[in-house]
Amino acid sequence: MTRQILKYLLPLLCGTALISCYGIEEEHYRELAPVTVSGVDEVIYAKATETLRLDGIRIESANDREVACEWAYGKPEGDFPGMADSIYLSDSPTLDYTFNSAGSYVLRLKVDNGESVGFHYYELRVQAGFDEGYLILCNDEEGKGSMAFVKKRSPQEEAEGAQEVWEDLLATINPSYAFRDLRDVYVFSSSSESGVLITSGDEEGSIYHLDPTSLEVTFRLRAMDEYGTRTGKILGEKTSRGHYSYVIGDDGKAYRYEFASDLLAVRQTPYPVKYGYQSYYANTVQGTRVPLMFSESGVVGFPNSNIKGFGVPDGYEVINAAGTRVGTEEYYVIARSTAGEPRKVQIIKSNSGISSQSTVLEYDESRPMLIDRNSTMVPTKVSNNIYYNYDDKIYHWAMLSVTPTLPAEGDRPDITLPEGERIMAICSNAMPSTSATTVDDDLLLIATYNPAATDRKPGSLYIYNLKTLEQVKKYEGICEKPVAVTYKFPTSN
Repeated sequence: MTRQILKYLLPLLCGTALISCYGIEEEHYRELAPVTVSGVDEVIYAKATETLRLDGIRIESANDREVACEWAYGKPEGDFPGMADSIYLSDSPTLDYTFNSAGSYVLRLKVDNGESVGFHYYELRVQAGFDEGYLILCNDEEGKGSMAFVKKRSPQEEAEGAQEVWEDLLATINPSYAFRDLRDVYVFSSSSESGVLITSGDEEGSIYHLDPTSLEVTFRLRAMDEYGTRTGKILGEKTSRGHYSYVIGDDGKAYRYEFASDLLAVRQTPYPVKYGYQSYYANTVQGTRVPLMFSESGVVGFPNSNIKGFGVPDGYEVINAAGTRVGTEEYYVIARSTAGEPRKVQIIKSNSGISSQSTVLEYDESRPMLIDRNSTMVPTKVSNNIYYNYDDKIYHWAMLSVTPTLPAEGDRPDITLPEGERIMAICSNAMPSTSATTVDDDLLLIATYNPAATDRKPGSLYIYNLKTLEQVKKYEGICEKPVAVTYKFPTSN
């Protein structure tokens, strides 16, 4: 019996003895010597085909040992610093490398001093001249089309005083094309395709597909030949899955432009479409674009690539519509009665699937609303407000407030431009993305036309901060009469 007890106690006693012999008190752990890296910006800019030199980097090891380094880069995937792949660059403590392909990448530095291993990640933007900035589509008095470009310069380019404004890239880069009666410009970037689309009202209803970095025309589609119509406003499908965009035809139909094949397909809608806007960032973490179209009689949406719509109550007409910028994906429609005095105004809300609508508010229009169908609705992640243009001023609509009434006659505008400037187009610097780390849009771009300007071109660009509504920059007299303005963001392909 005693022997059996010892049989079970002996391993336990030995284990206790071993713990006593080999146990290491917490204070006996030696802190591993760290490696610190400094002298490199979080966002690194490089120019395609030109050598990037990071020779100001400082790598210091606390144990004075030599530090082994490894540089690699890859395309972003998911949240930063996710990388879809990893391409080895160098084992030098400094970097001296030429990137040939423009695009947005993740640059990774691995450091190892024999005790500590660290990884440092940087956003790498390889530019090809026209990667990031603002495009202003224009026509002159004779209908000749042009496109100005205001470059968003890197800190290095700011210091160098590099060129910032190009007055007409279309003529400079594509001299063989006769651009006329231009209507809209749109920048797209899906998982496989990137580029720029331009619609026109010329005799052939031309739609131009441009390369996203060189801005060279890669394809010209003639909508008049295929469908006997011209197209205007361009609206993109959700960037998380879409490889096409929608364009509004002069015939009140929606057409789908396939990016990869450069084909145009007509889509039947439950209501005619004449106006349209992009609802950016349907929720707080995913940056997608959802097209919203409407006419006086009804609203058309494209939930999950389906086509659905809803009409306004009898005796009412649609004045405008907008999608939410943050929170739950929803759409808000402004409808006004067609008869009676005073007119009635209804604010109608629809869910993302366009399957359920409800009246949020109904009130008497005691003062005329300061909005019409030509007002462009711009949502922003900065706030729940919708900013829009009316009578050459900028107003906001607190769409998600408890009582979302519209600005009315006598209300003060948010932004008043210099005298004589007529607002032709507005947009924000929102960038579609499937990453939760998407940078909030914080700028309002306003393209204007001054018919009285004699000593300069009539078109200008004004940029305002959406948080403060203060003017950030102005570019006066840089283009012809604007018809559209858009943010040219760095594309992924």
